Amino acid sequence: MADDLSVDTVRFDASNLTLGRSIVHALALSSGVAGVTIGTVADFLSSPKIDETTFFVDRIPREAIGAWAAFFRAVTYERRQHSLRGGPYIVILQPIGLSDDYAARLRAVAPTRKMLGCVSSIDTNAWAAASGISAGTGFLERVAFATTLEVAAWSRDLLQLVLTWAEVDQLSPLSKLQVLARSHAWPFPCWENGLVDLWEGIAVPHAGAAIAHGFQDDIDRRIWTSQARAIFPFLDAARRGAIRKYIDVLDQMVSPKTPYQKRFNDKIVEYRSPWDLELYDICKLLEGKLTAQESKGLIAFRNSRNSLAHGKPIEIASLQKIAAWWQRFTEILPPMVPGWNWPRAGQRLLMTIGPAAGGKSSWAASQVAQVISADCISAEMTKRAVVHDQSSVFRSARAQATKILETGSDVVIDAAHLQLHERVTNAKLVPLDLSVEYVILDRELDAKVLGLTEKMVGKVERAHYQFQTGIEPCLAGDNLVNVKVKDLRAAKS
Repeated sequence: MADDLSVDTVRFDASNLTLGRSIVHALALSSGVAGVTIGTVADFLSSPKIDETTFFVDRIPREAIGAWAAFFRAVTYERRQHSLRGGPYIVILQPIGLSDDYAARLRAVAPTRKMLGCVSSIDTNAWAAASGISAGTGFLERVAFATTLEVAAWSRDLLQLVLTWAEVDQLSPLSKLQVLARSHAWPFPCWENGLVDLWEGIAVPHAGAAIAHGFQDDIDRRIWTSQARAIFPFLDAARRGAIRKYIDVLDQMVSPKTPYQKRFNDKIVEYRSPWDLELYDICKLLEGKLTAQESKGLIAFRNSRNSLAHGKPIEIASLQKIAAWWQRFTEILPPMVPGWNWPRAGQRLLMTIGPAAGGKSSWAASQVAQVISADCISAEMTKRAVVHDQSSVFRSARAQATKILETGSDVVIDAAHLQLHERVTNAKLVPLDLSVEYVILDRELDAKVLGLTEKMVGKVERAHYQFQTGIEPCLAGDNLVNVKVKDLRAAKS
């Protein structure tokens, strides 16, 4: 992945050196220094014109190994004799196909370094970024980019080629790689011929050579690795999004007081927080509460997770379906950071709080802000023969409120909000740098029961006194830092 060497470097092709010609003269000439000024190895090492030059010597013929070995020994001797610590520097690229005996003779006493695994995924990503190539934000874009990097691995030439392919071929590159494998005669891959190197600690062959010599399993592994790296975060985001949306329900099912138990063979595992639940558990616990779309999407995500967890790459058609589900889920599930993309226009969420017949709906109707009525949502669900409870009503209210708040406008959720968890869940819809207002409303008991039947009077009285005894948390804004309280009760005694 490295760029061209700097101006202080010289590439020296030793195969062009005529037998009998001085090595020091040839090296000096290659850097633009007249050979007549370099008479000895000591002159070469002390010349100020090349003291910052690094010579990369390549393609040393086997018959010239003795001469080069003698030169290296002389260089080492002169450095020690004259305590030379600076340049010039000489890097020898060991010829391929040398036996250990020949290699030891060539390097003499010079230190050696085997350049294995020097290019990592960080380098490949950095090269792509420096070239103006990014992964994008979409599901398929990110999976295609990850697959491209993993398939190309340490080979910049292959990376540049794959980046020219269509997205569908980047996602499923086998057919293109098979064409590449047939394009010319690939030697059997090894480190010496540059077709195998370490990549993230694993010996990885060039993809073209791998296909040509029957190592397709390694390509499958690389595709799976890239998919797991790119897709698992999306699957976990969907899992956490479903938990966030139904946290009010799941909190009642999974807690330190009421742990959720699963049996694995003879072992029982307890979950004490909804955030620990897996996709299967979420689907099971929320059966009948998830919408049909949510249920189908979570099952699709679960199947993809299971496939990846068992080392199986996901086929292109399934990837496209998962991408479609992800797009839908981004529209129906709450984000990790509430309101992260809303305009900061000072919009507020106003929540009415109070018992039945307390005047909440009348007050809400008098506001300029749009009103979302829990009673209207419940009536609509009943009209459509939808099985629902208070939690499903509030989920619908939050979804509608979100669409209004994200435009920068105020919104009122008109509901009793008598339960602590209902109030807090709704209030947390709003980011902490925007305001929530609890508007507490109630009327005198005599005014509320006027004209009601005896049965309704009893119901209103019970709600009235229950509210009076549980008002303290509301007055404290449930200890939420961005909640302001307006107590508009007609009688506060």
